[in-house]
Amino acid sequence: MNRLYHFTTAKFALDDLRNKRLKIAQFDDLNDPFELKSVNLCNPVHAQVFDGIEEKNFEGYKAAVARRWGVLCFSEKKTDVLQWAHYADRHKGICLGFDVSGSQGKFGRVKYRTTRFPFPEKPDVDFSWNLLSTKSKEWRYEREWRVFLELKDGVWNEGAGRMTSLGATCKTSASDVLQAMQGYAEPVRIARMRLSCSRFELEDCPVDAS
Repeated sequence: MNRLYHFTTAKFALDDLRNKRLKIAQFDDLNDPFELKSVNLCNPVHAQVFDGIEEKNFEGYKAAVARRWGVLCFSEKKTDVLQWAHYADRHKGICLGFDVSGSQGKFGRVKYRTTRFPFPEKPDVDFSWNLLSTKSKEWRYEREWRVFLELKDGVWNEGAGRMTSLGATCKTSASDVLQAMQGYAEPVRIARMRLSCSRFELEDCPVDAS
């Protein structure tokens, strides 16, 4: 079990809380142009037939993977300024905290590399998971974890929310969050991010929602 954090807009976060589920993202909608492109496409040593697909047609293979699989992105850290800016509506959004678990192979930490790896002689399931979970070292500040699900599933609702953090400039109130969580069996901690008075950092401040 891991405590992980999902950044999103205030609207989507309230919808997620009401429905007790998260919408699966498609790879084509993610902001890294190297998604599913962690293999070396230039090395002539690997200009060979790749499971019936030549290297020059790797884009077709990538597209097939993207059509089948979707992803949920989480972070180990909820106070990262850049992630609030990029994924939570420029600090106007909300970060949802989860105690996350998942089946082996479909859930885990992203691997960050400086170079792209070669095609294997015989691509297998491990190779597919490497494609799904490998990113450039430039993204390592995100400390990302991913849950992979087939797109036919549409939503993911296996993890129970444990905390909700409002962005530093989020207009959503604690009462709005409480209303969205009506009917929850267990209490969910509510906090608001605030700018540190002495450092270029965010601080997590509990909110009295009583």
